[in-house]
Amino acid sequence: MKVLKFVCCVVVLALLWGCAPPLIVIPTEEELDAVKRFKKTVAIIEISEKDSPIKGISESAFSGLENVLVGHFNLIEREKILKVMAERKFAERDDVERYTELGKLLGADYLLFGRATAFFDKPEIKHSIKHYKSKEKEDYKSKEMEKEEEEDYKSKEQEHYKSKKKEEKFSGSIWRELKGTCELNIKIVDVGNGMVRYADKKVGAMSRKEGRKYYEDEEEFYRALDIATKAEIIIELATTFIGLKRENSLILSRAMEQATEKFKIDLRDKFPQTGQILQILSKKDVVINLGSAYGIKPGDKLIIWEELAPITDPKTGLVTVPKQKKAILKVKKVTSGLSCIARGKRKYIRMIRVGDVVSTH
Repeated sequence: MKVLKFVCCVVVLALLWGCAPPLIVIPTEEELDAVKRFKKTVAIIEISEKDSPIKGISESAFSGLENVLVGHFNLIEREKILKVMAERKFAERDDVERYTELGKLLGADYLLFGRATAFFDKPEIKHSIKHYKSKEKEDYKSKEMEKEEEEDYKSKEQEHYKSKKKEEKFSGSIWRELKGTCELNIKIVDVGNGMVRYADKKVGAMSRKEGRKYYEDEEEFYRALDIATKAEIIIELATTFIGLKRENSLILSRAMEQATEKFKIDLRDKFPQTGQILQILSKKDVVINLGSAYGIKPGDKLIIWEELAPITDPKTGLVTVPKQKKAILKVKKVTSGLSCIARGKRKYIRMIRVGDVVSTH
């Protein structure tokens, strides 16, 4: 009996361990310093909110973008940027050449400019309707009908239908819905040549339900719905983020968080981190020198590229080396700030070698 209990405990612990979220490996200061020279440096210059109906949303945009960029890039502190801009008398409307000069002073590879917009849609009346039947009564009626063997099948079906119709119940609800939307445009400029390396817009939207009422009487529900849809909905909304009620400011904060998070995949694809295969552990697992100091997390995808034969462009005379995907791996475990274990299909692992270049995807 004791042995059985012990075995059960081991099984339960194993299941709990398998369901537990992966441990977060925090990189050491030494590891963070070591990878700085391998990561590009970004300075977030400004997030304008000039045309935003609700002011003050730029702080949420700053915070969200920093969370997206940290780990994948080196970030220059906001205080340092503002100090240099004040000392050199940079203005928000300066041209690109002036800003590339600022980037060189800051030691940045890229400058990020953004424009944030936040607004609420007109509140709407929403409703839901559900018709359901009592299963217990229906089953009981069915059993009674089965006992009445003398009745023909047709009469049984008619009686069963009538009983179901009588037992049908109604449930409805009416509520007001307030939807907040945030739009964020960003542009990333290369300090070296002043060219725009990336530009896009992402949108986030969140909503909140309030004043929900439930109805069991169908006629009462439709009367209430008719009154609610004809009445004008008036909700006092401040024009500044700080002036909003907490529940309404939370809608916009989450909408902006959603918008900034959408940039993560794009930026990782446009500005990939590169590493190498350090060791082949098994038929499926390999060790790669990319870890949490590079922003790597369990579940991230990594790609191994294969270089093809060089090609000379007949127009420019420039020689390019095209690449194709050789293998796709998935991070199984982050082992340190500088390494991780990635897993791939056996056919992929057979094709790769120690020293192959790996990039984030």
